[in-house]
Amino acid sequence: MSLRDLDVVFVDLDASRALLEHEEASTPRLSSSDRLRVDRLSGDPVRQARWRASRIATRIVLERWAGRGVRGAEFEIATGGRPSLGYGLPHFNVSHAAGVALIAVCRSLSVGVDIECPRTLSMSSERRRRIVTAAADLAAIGALNPESDVDVLRAWVRLEAIAKARGSGIGVLLTEEGVIGGAERSAGETEKPSLASAALDVGPPYIAAIAADTLPSAISVRCFPERAEALEDFLH
Repeated sequence: MSLRDLDVVFVDLDASRALLEHEEASTPRLSSSDRLRVDRLSGDPVRQARWRASRIATRIVLERWAGRGVRGAEFEIATGGRPSLGYGLPHFNVSHAAGVALIAVCRSLSVGVDIECPRTLSMSSERRRRIVTAAADLAAIGALNPESDVDVLRAWVRLEAIAKARGSGIGVLLTEEGVIGGAERSAGETEKPSLASAALDVGPPYIAAIAADTLPSAISVRCFPERAEALEDFLH
């Protein structure tokens, strides 16, 4: 995969919301299902506004790759929950953390991303160790301290990104790796990493990762504009 085949975009949903709402008002891109989900989030206005902003941003980024024909198109949802535009169109994935979103689009390969905000984790030492071990097995992530919340989140975003790229869902992957639902896998049972993964620099304080069958040696993350005058340049 080359850098020309991959686009990773960080969105500050609160800072870009006014621009996103203006764009949606002037050029509607949301689907009927998108609008229905927004309506269902009416009990939590902050979450509702952020989810809507994230979906508008996703639609705008996808249009850059797939053209105007995807405006209002319904996403296909696979068994594991991964959305897609359908056969022959670019692959994409989205992750949210508080007031930000991370969007990845890949021309030819399934891709997964995850973003988290550092926080105190209420988790047993054994669960922490299993998460870090699973990430080391699947992502060759290197030495991490399971007692460090930041290191556990570094491991977690790798696992989430890999699960999303696989399309299996995180629960299936955690079960396979013995993190939940049974005994831990022994070293002899551990397979070599089947997907490439990498940490992403999205700026502090966030922790993020990406996974796909192959990845460029260096991946840059673009920031979604906050002002209208910067949007046209961003889209070209």
